[in-house]
This record gives sequence, C-alpha cells and structure tokens, in this order.
Amino acid sequence: MQPPKPFLSNSGYLIKAALFCIVFTGLFIILSFFKSAFPPNAERLVHGIIGTVAAFLVTWIFLRADKISFAAIGLRFEKSTVPKFFSGVVIGIILMGLLLGGVVLFSGFTIETNKNSSFFHFLLLTLPLIPLAFMEELAFRGYPLVVIKEQTGFRSAVLITALLFGLYHIANGWTIQNAFLGAGVWGIIYGMGAVYSKGISLSTGMHYAANLTTSAFGIADDSFNIWVLKQQNGMSLENYQSSGLATILPQLSLLLIGLLIMYWYMKKKISK
Repeated sequence: MQPPKPFLSNSGYLIKAALFCIVFTGLFIILSFFKSAFPPNAERLVHGIIGTVAAFLVTWIFLRADKISFAAIGLRFEKSTVPKFFSGVVIGIILMGLLLGGVVLFSGFTIETNKNSSFFHFLLLTLPLIPLAFMEELAFRGYPLVVIKEQTGFRSAVLITALLFGLYHIANGWTIQNAFLGAGVWGIIYGMGAVYSKGISLSTGMHYAANLTTSAFGIADDSFNIWVLKQQNGMSLENYQSSGLATILPQLSLLLIGLLIMYWYMKKKISK
C-alpha cells in the first residue's frame, strides 16, 4: 500500500527521519529513568517495554503530523506476520551461525556446552529480547525507513537508517567501531528484510535471533548462556575482541552478504 500524497510531497524527508530517531532516543532515555522502580531481574523486559512505548508514541505523533495511518507504512498485523517473524528468526540464526563459525575458525576458540544452564531456562530468560528487538525495528525500520524509501528508493533508505542505527548505539555508549561494524552492518540486513517483506515482522525476527544467538554464548560457566567459548591458544576473548579481528572480519563478511542481497533485490525489481 502506497502512502497518500501529503506523505510523499514532503521535501524534508531526511530531516524528518533524523528528527524521528532523535526524538525517539531522547524519549527513550527519559523514560528509562523509571527502570529503577522495578526489580533488577526484570530490567531487560522493562527496557524493551519502555522502548516499545517510546517508539509507538513517536511513530503516532509523526503519522498524525503526516495525516496517515500505521497501515500506510506497513505497520499492521496480518496472517503472514507470525510466519514472517519466524522466518526472520531462522534467517538470523543462520547468519549468526556463519559469523560465529568465522570467529571460531580464525580465533582458535572452541565451543563447549555450559553444564550449569538449560535450554528452557535460557529461552525463558531471553524472552525480553523480543520487545527489545521490536522497539528498535519500529524506531528505525518503521517510519524512518519508509519516509526515505518513498523519496529516494530502498538503497538510500537502507543505508541511511543503518547509519542512524549506528549513531543511536553510539548514544547508548557503544564504541564507534562496534556501533558501525556491529549495529550498523546489521542495520543493512534488517533494512533489506523490512524492504523485502514490506513491514517489520521479518526484520524483528532476524533482530531477535541475532540477539538470542549472541546471548547463547559466553566466556564463563554461569547459569545464563547455554554454550561457553573456551580458548585454545592462550588469548582471552577480551584481547581477541580488542585486536579487532573478532569484529572486523565477521562483520565485513556480513556487510558483503547484505550488499549482495541488495544487488539481487535491485536486479529482481528492475527485471519486473
């Protein structure tokens, strides 16, 4: 469904998209002060709920200003929503598996089962990752992606929102390298998922799977992660990460995958 004329005719699309992300980030930070009123073990869930409320509120304000509905930018529940979400979960797990395989291959780390954890316990503790993924997809692959795509095309929309996604993570305390080679690169993948599926259910599933897979691995035998990374060559995981290899090589590979997907989608669209 195409947005109506008032939405398309607004020449300040880039300013609007950037302003949306700034307002969302500011409101999210303000609302996050209320997290202290909840128990520490509920922090992830509260964080996700607060972020979702902030994203919905800012989206509603901007849509009201443009006089369009949530459905006009692909934000609606359909029969395909749940299947798309789980398709995204499968895609995300596959991509993270490839990345993890690259890290293990180049680092000398091995993967062992964490005997102090259980799969059910892990899934229960990571359920809050769903609203965490949803709120960021709503905030970056919702209104901002659509408003840019309708003016400049999907390539600019995907790349610009990925840049905004990286800046958002810098505002949340990430290093520049991790923000752009981590969140920024994943932002391209999520953006392509949102463009291809014409909504955020697929990208939310991918986002959730990426966070879930990351949480599944750790460097200590605690009760949370279900697998443990063990060193073989005497290098600690922290030193390996600080060397840049753990971040740069896998993320550049993921970036290449994202660009190839973008190229494939562009050729498919042109051929129609």
